[in-house]
Amino acid sequence: MTQFNPVSQPAGGQASFIAVDWGTTNLRAFLMNQDGHIQAQRDSDRGMLKLGAAEFEHVLSDLLGDWLTPDLPIYMAGMVGSRGGWQEVPYLHCPIHLDDLSEHLFWLTTSLPNKVAIVPGLRSTGVAGLLDVMRGEETQLLGALDWLEEQDRAAESPIFCLPGTHCKWVQIKQGEVTQFSTSITGELFARLNDESSLVKGLPKSDQLNETAFQKGVLASQQAGGILHHLFSARSRFVCGELMADDVRDYLSGVVIGHDVSDVLSSLERPTVPVLIIGSEALSARYALALSSLNLTSEFLAANEASIRGLKRLASRQVRSAVYPAIGA
Repeated sequence: MTQFNPVSQPAGGQASFIAVDWGTTNLRAFLMNQDGHIQAQRDSDRGMLKLGAAEFEHVLSDLLGDWLTPDLPIYMAGMVGSRGGWQEVPYLHCPIHLDDLSEHLFWLTTSLPNKVAIVPGLRSTGVAGLLDVMRGEETQLLGALDWLEEQDRAAESPIFCLPGTHCKWVQIKQGEVTQFSTSITGELFARLNDESSLVKGLPKSDQLNETAFQKGVLASQQAGGILHHLFSARSRFVCGELMADDVRDYLSGVVIGHDVSDVLSSLERPTVPVLIIGSEALSARYALALSSLNLTSEFLAANEASIRGLKRLASRQVRSAVYPAIGA
């Protein structure tokens, strides 16, 4: 897996806009200059799950403080626009060109001096033909396309993998999202790792046991299906094939291995590296699972992708000068 270091570094110059990434558990705000570089960052643990609809404006106001000026529009992405967020924003239907997101921003009516917009999520069908949705990842995907263009790779059409609580697999062609599929990989593993009989009483570690993880990935590629493979974490331990400190990473390998192989089996085999957008630690596990299928991958940090996406949206807004009147 090739890793790309963040390109947005603290910078000077005149502030141009505020980028906000508001997820389920955390809130991050970035003061951006006219070149799309970070001038300052503020963080909060007041994610969507901790707030009622009436609390969002107050929380944002407290966090931004002296950034609240009429000349700095605020662009927000993530679960802030979900049902249960500040304001539910309708999904845009795919296929859609990601740059067109800037034409569909949802402008809030607030008491803040700044103009405040929410980036809408996307709605499509997955590999099984079932409805699927995303919020926040669309902005990261736009940022990833921005990065590819900067690297003179705009002509590439990679498969994008965005691992997390709910992992997204996305196909983009010529800047257009044609289809995406969601797997509840992270949520499933968290439940199994915390509550199930498969790991009860077994040690935990923050360090990846790569050998055990690879065993789990290999198991996921055998006959029998995920339900059978999950139980093998228990049976292989009690029969002595796995050590106590192997089981949790073996289980992770089974879950992630299925995510990777099950989704990719329904897609055209990629001819360029799969682009993983996420945290470094989790992305490394997906890279290992992909390598077991002889597929290469590249890594772009989720924070970097979000900032790039919001920067691109903001720059298109400036060029089009499409703003509502404050309080409208």
